[in-house]
Amino acid sequence: MAENPAPTRPIKPVVAEAAVLKLADILGEPGELRQLRQRAWRYYNDAPLPSRVAHLWKYTDPADLLPAEIVVPSGPSAVGPVAALEDAAVAVILRPGVQPMLTVSPEAERAGVRVRPIGDAEMDHHLVGAAVSPEHGLFEALNTAMFGSSAAIYIPSGVKLDGPIHVVATAAQAANLPRLLIHAGTRSEATIIEEHAGGGEDRFVVGVSEVFVEAQAQVRHVLLERLDGGTAAHLSMRGHVRRDGNLLAVVASFGGGKTKVDLGGVLLESGARSEIVGFVLGQSRQHFDHHTLHDHRAPHTTSNIDFKVALNDRARSAYTGLIRIAKDAPGAEAYQENRNLLLSSKCRADTIPELEILTDDVRCTHGATVAPIDAEQLFYLRSRGLAEEAGRRLIVRGFLEKALVRLPASLRQRVETALEERLGAL
Repeated sequence: MAENPAPTRPIKPVVAEAAVLKLADILGEPGELRQLRQRAWRYYNDAPLPSRVAHLWKYTDPADLLPAEIVVPSGPSAVGPVAALEDAAVAVILRPGVQPMLTVSPEAERAGVRVRPIGDAEMDHHLVGAAVSPEHGLFEALNTAMFGSSAAIYIPSGVKLDGPIHVVATAAQAANLPRLLIHAGTRSEATIIEEHAGGGEDRFVVGVSEVFVEAQAQVRHVLLERLDGGTAAHLSMRGHVRRDGNLLAVVASFGGGKTKVDLGGVLLESGARSEIVGFVLGQSRQHFDHHTLHDHRAPHTTSNIDFKVALNDRARSAYTGLIRIAKDAPGAEAYQENRNLLLSSKCRADTIPELEILTDDVRCTHGATVAPIDAEQLFYLRSRGLAEEAGRRLIVRGFLEKALVRLPASLRQRVETALEERLGAL
């Protein structure tokens, strides 16, 4: 008698419309947000899993990033101690459940900084989904329909925060759907640190962040992914930048088991600038898949991408970077560079730079490399008395240094400690 075949996982978790409406009721959300959730649910319910033929999914199976089921939270989940940065002006802990833990320093409160759950009646709901719409993709639709713990942070016009805004999203349940919205008013300045931590085997994170940079505002957004081993994560971020505004996005990925990140800046008005600086440090059988986008929609806009990847053991990285310059965006300047350092003969890096340019009046360059450690560099360091292992660590540290210096000082110390622990295994 033939054995019964092993049960197969559903292609995507089933989400009922009743569950979406129940979550909106628990959160007491206004009608505008409920309608957005329903719109996202309809897209998610009808959409198939992303095709592996599509180049953005060529290297990662989307089924590996989806939990088996989505459960409506009945309350906040218990999490272990989570340390916020000591110099944080605002600290937000996004626990799986319905309400975040919020702390606003007296200085930030006096400056008028507002921190609210996204479902709060006092927030501007028209911003939700404006940068990352439900139709952006299956994962973004799932988050929009079923996110629970969330935060909307408003920096008033003219306010310059000395300390960072530190948001920690903890992966404490099987399915975690955090959502973050940042709105920086005209001529404001702020640093936002979005840190994803925790997790483990059979834990999934589907996160969405939207950053709105108004005219002449200066925003630094740091996406730090240090999830525990075995965690699968899909993270999306889009920034909208207005006239003469500046968005610096720093992404640091060195945790989790399988991670896909989709982040980018949309330059909406003349003089807008967006820069992405990233680094990945992978080991064992970790899998990283990063996609960046710079979308120039207005004339005389500027973008820059500097993305570094260092891999050891059997780790794998895929990077796809798209620069899009619209017909109505003459005078745009865009640069893109992706460098990959292979520390083992068994690791692998794929890099695909892309250009979509619809006007002739542009300055646009890109470059990509994949290579092992330079034998001459290592020989030079050994000739100066360094052991081979110490020389390899020094080369990797120097390779990543340009990205590390863009981190806030207090966060850099934490990241460098974790980095040194990982480099010790080289």
